[in-house]
Amino acid sequence: MGQDAGVPKSFGPSPEVVLEALRRRSGLSIDDEGRFCVDGERISHARTLEVLWGSLARRPDGLYEVHVGRESAVVEVPFAPYAVRGLVPGPVGLDVLLSDGSREPLRPETLRVGRDGVLRCTVRGEEPARFTRDAQVALGLRLEEDRGAPGGYRLLLGGRAWPVGAE
Repeated sequence: MGQDAGVPKSFGPSPEVVLEALRRRSGLSIDDEGRFCVDGERISHARTLEVLWGSLARRPDGLYEVHVGRESAVVEVPFAPYAVRGLVPGPVGLDVLLSDGSREPLRPETLRVGRDGVLRCTVRGEEPARFTRDAQVALGLRLEEDRGAPGGYRLLLGGRAWPVGAE
């Protein structure tokens, strides 16, 4: 037997553990207004934003990540990955304008108010979205107080009253 018998060839964490640690230290985040940032600085390059938003996905462990080519990076999402930036009339009620540049129908049954007083809804399947100040004001003009609703309000839309939930 040689000197190396029974001695591992390498010490320390596996390459997979190191790679995951690097992914988590990407510096990428989405702020409460739905803006991508790197190390706290807002990203403004249109093509970069298109790639980031287009590849954003939730992992099975609940974290969000983006993919660029063969590389991936974890994105810190303290509030919600998407922000509702505005509301416009849609074919059936109201459409929300999202931070990724997309537009989709508001699902009023998913409206809720957080403990912080900020409205939220569900978009893009089952993803949470947080209303920006402008969007909250726009929707707030359509809300009525309703002490029977969990969130204390209801939305009148399409001839129906939708209670706003609470978180």
